[in-house]
Amino acid sequence: MEFGNLNSKYYIIIPFIIIIFLIIGGVKRENILKKIGWKEDGIYTIIKIIFISLGSILIFIALLSPQKLKEKSKVEINGSDLYVLMDISKSMLAEDVYPNRLEISKKELKTILENLKGDRIGIIPFSDSAYVQMPLTDDYFMAISYIDAIDSKLTSGGGTDLLSALQLANNSFERTESKEKSVLIFSDGGERSQEIIDYAKKNNIKVFIFGVGTDEGSVISIDGGFIKDNNGNIVVSKINDEFLKELSKESNGGYYELNNLNTNYAKFLDDLNKLDKKSQREDEIKIYTKYYQYPLTLGIILILFGYLIKKKFREGEYV
Repeated sequence: MEFGNLNSKYYIIIPFIIIIFLIIGGVKRENILKKIGWKEDGIYTIIKIIFISLGSILIFIALLSPQKLKEKSKVEINGSDLYVLMDISKSMLAEDVYPNRLEISKKELKTILENLKGDRIGIIPFSDSAYVQMPLTDDYFMAISYIDAIDSKLTSGGGTDLLSALQLANNSFERTESKEKSVLIFSDGGERSQEIIDYAKKNNIKVFIFGVGTDEGSVISIDGGFIKDNNGNIVVSKINDEFLKELSKESNGGYYELNNLNTNYAKFLDDLNKLDKKSQREDEIKIYTKYYQYPLTLGIILILFGYLIKKKFREGEYV
């Protein structure tokens, strides 16, 4: 026999609080009865305290969820390895989507994580340089913490070096001996690079891309002002998705729009589930028989009996 909900162990204080209040209440009641010439039979008071105390203790035990192991079974967890390349260049601060391109990308990625099962995910932020923020893991709770920490100030520059990010991801795949190499890119685009396309194809990397932003674009607010070009004109950043679409097509991946009207995370998840899944790990499933209902029922009955016991005596006379 074991307990399945030890998080409730702190509620042990409640039965003791109840016992203390019952004793204090009994003493006060006895003093009041004496003043008006009544006397309460002590045995009934003791039984009342015992019943209510035992009942509250049994309910506490029920909260701990007593259970007994019935059987064990092994299950194989299958999934894909996926590196997320998050563009954190200055253009991702444009507010043509709410609240800006970077924040809507982080929100979309969290939604994707909420729907993953067994897949391992890693995170590589990039702009003019790239680094592995989080290696491949299936700890989605930890991954969300890393996503919250992504900021455009994590790298010093404002350019977009997608090739370095792809190389980092590929090196990690090779170390983990991943047969299926897939990356998910969140970006608002950039200049066409045949080198990036050739690298993805040569290393058999499937590139899935969320193109973030709109054709209308927006100015880029930073440090209380706006980014300007070399001539002093305020820059209007628009999504440049032609290269992104070409890269995803040439690598046998997929392209998805991401703006206030389109999210497309469900389409990406559908495409991800079509990939060959490999065995990531084995989990052990334990099946228990629950017994919480027995102490719960008995506890309630004892408390009810305790409250129903009401026997009082006047001095020398039964009432």
